[in-house]
Amino acid sequence: MAETQKILVTMTCPSCGGQVEYEEGEELVLCKFCESVFALTTDEGINKVMYKLTVEKDKALDKVKAWFSNGPKAQDLPTTAVITEAYPLYLPFWRLIARGKACVCGIEEQRRGKDNERVEIPHEALINREYIYSEIACEPGDLGIQSIVLPERAEAISIDDQNIVTFGVTKSRDEAYDIGGNSIKNSAILDGSAKMSKVYFSKAFFFPKAFTLIYYPFWIVRYQYQERDYFATVDGITSRVVSGRAPGNAGSQSTAAGIGGAVAGGVVGLGIGMAVVTDGSELGIGMLVIGMVAAVALLGYFYTRFRYGDEILEGALDGKGLKTGRTQTKIQTVYNETYDHFN
Repeated sequence: MAETQKILVTMTCPSCGGQVEYEEGEELVLCKFCESVFALTTDEGINKVMYKLTVEKDKALDKVKAWFSNGPKAQDLPTTAVITEAYPLYLPFWRLIARGKACVCGIEEQRRGKDNERVEIPHEALINREYIYSEIACEPGDLGIQSIVLPERAEAISIDDQNIVTFGVTKSRDEAYDIGGNSIKNSAILDGSAKMSKVYFSKAFFFPKAFTLIYYPFWIVRYQYQERDYFATVDGITSRVVSGRAPGNAGSQSTAAGIGGAVAGGVVGLGIGMAVVTDGSELGIGMLVIGMVAAVALLGYFYTRFRYGDEILEGALDGKGLKTGRTQTKIQTVYNETYDHFN
């Protein structure tokens, strides 16, 4: 059997500055250059790792200014927005690495033969994968950040939580561990039942490998537009804008809403026309009803999409606005060294 995939972390030795590699979850690290030994486990019994802020302020500001021009934001945002402040902030995250195993039994539907006949086939899946669960360990306020993915170039550094700007940890270690373990088990079951139309039995387990409190760097950039306050959050290692709030493009939204209203009116008109032409037959009345239902659905879609469209929300932000961009999921799957089996 192949060895389990190792997740290695590169860290700067606090004694000599050399680059040291260690496997995530280890409590002691030995520097091969100066032979210093330092602990990653604090007095509270928590394994802590901090990652170096590598994005300079000017680059973070340039990324936000480029972000102003992307998506359905106000057209004059790049020229009108005034940046009021930008500062680095470390956010704490609980990170659980574990192997998830699941047995799932059910039915897979297939189409066979010239007649495309539906056939139900018994299906069994045995999942054996490594998963990484991460969840923010504090109350992030309006920042819209819930989880992270560590980039390959992330550089771990000596813990210095006394001299950095950070939020206090509010989610307990035990609570985060339990939630993470259940999430990994659920993910293993979902992976096993992906091709099943019916599931009759499922059971999952998880085997923890590392559980760490990570301090991850971000740039918080706040700006004003037409005397209203907005913000954007920049990843302090990859320089990607991960969340933010921005004014929307009112002109394009009004045009889209007008087009939607015209289309809805046309659908209703077509239904009425069919009812008149067919002299009130069942077919004509049916077309009228279908047209009215379709019109209501169209109006509802445009109403919910643009009712609060004066703001654009990116990231895991709650509130009224048009959501764009991607939201980082809390579960990652490591497919290397998996031993899945499907019957």
